Parts: sequence; C-alpha cells; structure tokens
Amino acid sequence: MTAATQLSPSILFDEPAIREHVQMLHELANGIDGVLVVSVFNAALPTDKGIITHHRVGDVDGMVESIMAHGVTRGANVYAGLQVMRPGLARGKRGTEADIVAVLGLVADMDGDTGKAAGELPVEPNYTIETSPGNGQPFWLFDRALPPAEARPLAAALRRATGSDAGTADICHVWRVSGTLNWPGATKLARGRDPEPVPVTVAEAWDGSLTSIENLRNELEPWSSAAVPTGPVALGELPMVDGIEISPVAAEMLAADDVEKRSEHAARVVEQLGFDGLTAEQACAAFLSATGNWFARYEGKDPVADFKRLWGKYAVHHAEERAHAASVAEIFSGNRMKTTPVPANDNNKMPAAPEKEIPRPVDPWAQRSHPTLPFGLLPAGIEDFARSQAEIMGVDAGGLAAAALAVCAAALPDRITLRVKRHDEWEESARIWVALIGNPSAKKSPIISAATRPLRSIDDELVRAYLNEKRLYDGLDKAGKSDKPAPKQIRARMEDVTVEAAQEILRDTTEGVLLIRDELSGWFGSMEKYGTGKGAAADRSFWLQAFNGGSYSVNRVGRGVVAIDNLSVSMLGGIQPEPIRRIAADTADDGLLQRLFPICLGPSSVGLDVPPSAAVGQYAGLVHRLHQMQRPLQGKMLEVSLKFDAAAQDLRHELSEKHHEMQTSWEILNKKLAAHIGKYDGLYARLCVLFHCIEAESTRPSTTVSIDVAQRVAEFLHEFLFPHALAFYQNVLGLSDRHDAVLATAGWILSHRPEKITVRDVRRGDRTMREMDVDQAEEVLRKLDALSWVEPVPTARKDSTTYIVNPAVFDDFAHRAEKEKARRERVRELVALP
Repeated sequence: MTAATQLSPSILFDEPAIREHVQMLHELANGIDGVLVVSVFNAALPTDKGIITHHRVGDVDGMVESIMAHGVTRGANVYAGLQVMRPGLARGKRGTEADIVAVLGLVADMDGDTGKAAGELPVEPNYTIETSPGNGQPFWLFDRALPPAEARPLAAALRRATGSDAGTADICHVWRVSGTLNWPGATKLARGRDPEPVPVTVAEAWDGSLTSIENLRNELEPWSSAAVPTGPVALGELPMVDGIEISPVAAEMLAADDVEKRSEHAARVVEQLGFDGLTAEQACAAFLSATGNWFARYEGKDPVADFKRLWGKYAVHHAEERAHAASVAEIFSGNRMKTTPVPANDNNKMPAAPEKEIPRPVDPWAQRSHPTLPFGLLPAGIEDFARSQAEIMGVDAGGLAAAALAVCAAALPDRITLRVKRHDEWEESARIWVALIGNPSAKKSPIISAATRPLRSIDDELVRAYLNEKRLYDGLDKAGKSDKPAPKQIRARMEDVTVEAAQEILRDTTEGVLLIRDELSGWFGSMEKYGTGKGAAADRSFWLQAFNGGSYSVNRVGRGVVAIDNLSVSMLGGIQPEPIRRIAADTADDGLLQRLFPICLGPSSVGLDVPPSAAVGQYAGLVHRLHQMQRPLQGKMLEVSLKFDAAAQDLRHELSEKHHEMQTSWEILNKKLAAHIGKYDGLYARLCVLFHCIEAESTRPSTTVSIDVAQRVAEFLHEFLFPHALAFYQNVLGLSDRHDAVLATAGWILSHRPEKITVRDVRRGDRTMREMDVDQAEEVLRKLDALSWVEPVPTARKDSTTYIVNPAVFDDFAHRAEKEKARRERVRELVALP
C-alpha cells in the first residue's frame, strides 16, 4: 500500500459501531454451520482486485479486525451480506446463491439520489443505516433463518413493494457496514456526489427485535403475484465496452456476417456472453457493440429489450463446474485458467469480466512418478526405523514407514480418542488401513514382516497367557467354573481369518486389532464368495464397520447373537496392481476400497548384509509402549479425550475446507478418488492421534495435540499419502472413470485434428467410442473439458453441446498424434487383409 492510498488519522472507521453491526450478524447466525463474508472493494483504485475474507459464525473479533484493517485506506468500501455461506467456500470467493446455507434477513436499497426511495415499507424494519445523506438501507431481520428458495420470492416481492434498487431482490447482495466510510465510485461521482467519503451511520439502532416470516409474507402478498424475474431482466447503468474482456468466441460471434437467422444468432451471442461470466450490464454493453451485419437487422426494433428477454432465457452459467475443472487441471499441471478476482466496486457497480488464458492440456496418458518419503515429518522413531531398515532390506522406505504406522495404530488402544471439533461429539481413534501395492519384486511380504514383528511378539504373549488361563479353567470342576468367568481371548493381530472367526476374536478384544494380509486379493475375494447376494453384502458391512469402530451385533444361525463391544480393526496388507485393478472394476463401489491408504512401492534392491541399526530395537520398544498406553488425565484425576490446541483447531478447519474443494473438484474426473478424499477429515484426525501418542514421553499422553503435530500430519497427508493416492488412482486404476473411453477419444482428436467435436463425433470413432451411448459420450467430453482438451460452446439448442478443441493439444502431443495415426493405419491395413 502506498502513502497516497492512506487516510489521515482524523478520518477513521468507528470500531464500536462496526462491532455492534458484526455482533448482530453473528447473533442472527448463531448455531448455523457456515461462514460470514466480508467484501472490501476500493473505489479509489480502478485496478484494485478486491479483498474477500471468510469468518466462522461466532468469530466476532476476527471479523471486526478484518474490517478495521482497512480503516485508514482511501477508497475502501466494506460490505457484509445477510447470508451464511457454506463452510467449504473457496478462499477469496464471495460465493453465489448455490453457496448460501441460510438467509438471515432482507434489506431494501433506498437510494434517494437514484429516485428509488419513493416506495413504502410494508413492515417496520428492525434496523436502519444511512449510507449517505438521503440514502438509507432498512433491514428486516428474520425470526428464523431461511433457505435460499424460501427467501428468494420474499426478496423479489420486497423490491416491488418498496420500488428500491435491484439489489433488494438479490439474496446474494452485500450491504454496507455501519461505522465504515462510503467512498463514491465513478457512477456516483457522475451523479454529483462529493469525492470525500461520508460515514455509514445507524439511523435506527437494533433493539433485538425480529421480523416474523409469516407476518412479512402476509404483508408482501399484494406484491407476490409477479414472479422473480426469469424473463426480461432489469439492467443497471451500462459500463464502457472498452473495459470489458470479451472472449475470442464471443468476439467472433459479435462480428459475424450473413447469419441465417438473426434471432437465433442473437440468442447464441447472449448465452455465450453469460457463459463467459459477464454480468448482465457488461453483456448488454458488449451486445450493443456488435459489428456484424446481423445486428443491423434490429433496425426499427429495440435491441436492448431483446437482450433483456434473451438474457433471462439463455444466459445459463456453468461457473461451478468450470471452477472444479480448473482445480483438477491445477492439481496436475499447476496451470489454472487465470481469472480476475472480484474487483472493487460500489454498491451496484458490477465486477469486471474474467480474464482468460488458454490453459495447457493435461496428459491423460501420463504416469505419475513414485512419491518418495519426505524428511522431517514423521515421528523420529518411525522415520529412523523406516530409513535405516529400508536401506538394509533394499525396500522402499515410504512403504516401510506406512506399514509401521499401521502397526502402531493397531497397538494403540482404541480408548484413546481425539475430539475433532470444539463443539461436537465426533471423536476418532488411531485406526488406519494401509495397502502396499507393487509387483512381486517390490518385497511386500518382507516389509510387512519387518513392520509387524513387535506386534506379533505382543500377540504371541497374549495367546500364551490365554492358553495357560484356559488350561487352568478347563481343569476346574463344575462348581469352580460357576464361580469364575471363562478367560477372554484378547488378541493384537489377526491373519487369514473368515468373518466368523474374526467375530469370535473381536468379542473379547475391545481395544483394536491388526489384520495382516500378505495378499489382500484373498481378503477381497472372500467377500465375493457369496456372489452379489446377502452374504457378500453382510461381509462387506462387517469390514466397513470394523473401519469405523463401535458396537456391533449379528444373529448367527445355531449360535445366537454375537455382540461385539467395539468392532475395531486396523489393516496392513499387500497386493499386486493387476488384481487390485480387477477388484476396483468388479466389486461393489461402497467405499471399502477408498478407506485404504494406497502406497505404491518403488523398486527394490539387493540390500545390505549388516547388523540391524539401533532404530529397530527402539521401534519395537515404541510398539510395546503404545500397547500399554492409557488415556490422558485432566487435573491428574479425570481421564479425557485428546483435543486440538487453538492453532491446530484452526488448521484442521482450513484443511476441512481444502478437502471439500478437492473432493468436489475430483468428482468430475474420478469418483473413486473423490470418495477417498472424502475420508480425509477423519483420517487426518486419526493420524494426529497416532503422531501425538508416538511422540508422548510416558504411557499417558498430554491432553492437547499441538500445532506442530497438526502441521506435520497435514504435510504428511498432502505431500506423501495424497501423491500415493494419485499415483494409485491414476497409474493403476486410470486417471478418470471410463478412462479407456477418454484415451480413445483423445487419440481420435489427435489423429483427426478437428476444430470442434460433438457427441455424434465421439460415437463415430473407434470401437471403444462406438460402444458408448449418448450419456456416456457426453460424460467423456466433460472429462476432457476438465483436462483442458476441449471447451464447451453454449448454443441456443439445449439438447446439444459443441466443444471447441484446445489447439494446444496438437502442439503438446505431436509425437503422440503421429503414433496414434500410425496405429490407426495399421489397424485399417489389418482389417483390409483378405
């Protein structure tokens, strides 16, 4: 910030007034899971990008501080809406109506200097601010928060009743905050406003009263007959066309000559402008600037009226799906389509159009490299063991580290839990499933054997103790047995067991157990022994519950009810790529596979013939200590759950938002990977329990998980485990769902070099492409859109979409194009042979 943009100390925001306004918003939103949004648009800086911040409901201090940070900035106009947005709203985004969780009230924009203050107020407002002399904004604060669909018709009726500005009917609109300053933008300066700011003041303070929804609806009934505008739209002041970024596609359409039907072409132009993200005012200005001779046919007619009609009918936005597609492309290539953030504006000044660049297409044939184990993130006892023993054994250190974490998770008693949120009963214990994926030469079994050796020793001791107690019990007479309960079979591991055998073991084992499977293909296969009937579903249900933990009961023929107090199983196993590929394709997609942390093993080597390092013994001692660990004590008396410290809790919340965005982004391409990411909130908490207890200095860990642990777990999850998941779901299972069809279509594009492609073109390609129906072909094109290979062009026809091929694919994949062309020619030659 330069000195020229700052105010003198005598012109400042009114912090008490701001705090009262903010407290009011948070009181109205109390109990709603979401965020309140503060938007700061600078009227003094034409190129300002705007600053958007999100604040959890209840964070009054943080929201006030965020607003006050702009108190000495010239031109800083501050707004906050009467809507709660979803918790996972992307950073720096104000959100759209689709992101609204709840509407807290309505506001009428009664600007006297625009002639929009003449209407009547149907109900007495609860709170009123004066934004500038003669311009007021009355607030109606609801007695219960409304969903957007219920609030929208009330907002439209309120606008008609009050004759106020268009923002009144927009439930996404943002409003000025009392105690801030109102800096005039170019539009208001043109209306004669003084360039100096005026304070936003409270004209009528809020006394805690609320407006009854039913009463408001009754009072607005006379104005409710007209529907919310979906036909012709109302337009504000049109901007200069020189400042509008018009896409090449729209520019070509605006300049088109000799179109067959002017009305149909105009509809395509309007929809394209809406598709490009322009506001109605920007799009209308662009529409009126058309140079093609089709526009001359409006002679004698009103093009603005036609635009209003067409905008309401055809300007359909696909912003959310396009943003998700860009997120996926960014994950692969780090190259997102660049868009201009929401700019500084006044209350009705519309944001500038997005600034687009041609994105680089993602390589759908690419194979991800093997993710290596990062240094300094794991607890020292695990990392030292994994690195030293991996060198001696000639195995992948990351695979050995992940296996050791699974063993430690099983050793740690389930009664040690972490309360994930501050105000929620959700708790997690350290229970994880790890699958080592690699060819036979990757030494999966030696890795599993080395990692599980300490736990096997513990289990052997438990078995010997049980057998000795059982021998003594069996030697008792009938009277002795009636006075003494039968010994319990408590175990620390299971291996090649059926569900029935596992149930017997887990009846007495309440603190968790490790399932060890050298070949997970047998474990998956055992669940399919009943085919697709009730038996297979019951087995899968058992293992799904074993991942979640908690009580479980089942009625078994001839044996009565089997009750398990805590069905808790950690898992460590190995599998080769081809079997897991078949399993993923053939088995029920109920999320069982997505619960695994897949670890794609790197190549093995001969190893070293040297004594084991001291870290091996230290790791064994760690596993034994974890097995004896007890819940933390509060005040040296009360056993409690773990909790995050304040900074760690904030980080957890940020990660939750990140995971939500990742999941929704990946759903376009790969629903299996998206489902795996959907488990990350819980898995993150489980890893935090694990790291915290491994690093504890006694058998009772401290009650609080520190920000240091939380940060290292976050980095381990996203820098090691997630890259392994990407490698698995891309290299082993295929980058996208129906990836064979995506690759076939991409190859067809390279060999035929079309400028445009449609569903009909896709279904005329090679055999794989011809086997698709219309819906499948459309899905493939949407996936190629997410990979930046094609871009949809909206048309007036709603039953068909044309996609423009990104010309960069022919440059980036020229070598692949030659190979694809040669392959297709060989196929044709073979087919032509007698």
